[in-house]
Amino acid sequence: MLPIVRRIAVTVVAALMAAGCTFEPEQAKPPPAVAFTPELAESVLAEVVAGVSKNGVADFCSEFARSTGTCESLLQDALGRCLLPGDKPTVKRSVHLPATDKYEETWQLVVQGRTLDGQKYVSDFPIVLSAGAPKAVIGIYWTGQGYGRNMDDPPKYTVPPQNACPR
Repeated sequence: MLPIVRRIAVTVVAALMAAGCTFEPEQAKPPPAVAFTPELAESVLAEVVAGVSKNGVADFCSEFARSTGTCESLLQDALGRCLLPGDKPTVKRSVHLPATDKYEETWQLVVQGRTLDGQKYVSDFPIVLSAGAPKAVIGIYWTGQGYGRNMDDPPKYTVPPQNACPR
């Protein structure tokens, strides 16, 4: 009985090989390339703003920021100064920053808006492709901060709001 099973198996394998079939697993296909455009970056900003208006800042960093630790630090600082975002900010400028040895390709949006208490702010809002999907680097957009590439020499156009806590 065993020789018959063996003959059938050899015949099946030979027939499959002759038909061009192999037993190699199919290679995983890379995800399709995403066109990294300013419109894509602005859609990330819109998603973050909508998330804040819907859910507040609870779990904000884990949901919206790629750099969770930096986001949490900036968020705690903002909350410590009683700064919360107001209405949707407007994008004043989109700057494409190519990848370098230290930084990923980035769209840096310059956003302007008002905090919940009405103060004006102008902030950088950087977006990168993280695992093929666009993601806000920091996520915090209402505190007038610059972006990591220029933190040592912050841009003069940023406008940080003042402490809004009651005195």
